[in-house]
Amino acid sequence: MRIGPFYFDSKEIFLVVAALLLSAALYFHINLTFFEPQALLTLVVIFLILKGLLPSIHNEAFFLHAIVTIFLTLFLPLFQVLLFYAVTFVFFKVLRVI
Repeated sequence: MRIGPFYFDSKEIFLVVAALLLSAALYFHINLTFFEPQALLTLVVIFLILKGLLPSIHNEAFFLHAIVTIFLTLFLPLFQVLLFYAVTFVFFKVLRVI
């Protein structure tokens, strides 16, 4: 499915649903036990934008990269997690892992 410059495969529907559920959790002030909903929503939106703009990304490597980034939100502030995600994403693209 193509919406403007973005291409959404069936796998990105999970990211859209996750973004909607996290938005609902923020709106209704639902407390997630280990994670901060605002940080997770920011990461999901970034994942969705990158996955939509770069449809040729290998799904397995992108998935593992996303999982590590999400688990880092347990221990690090959002800025450091975003910095980690950006730097490792660039390294993965340069080394042609993703």
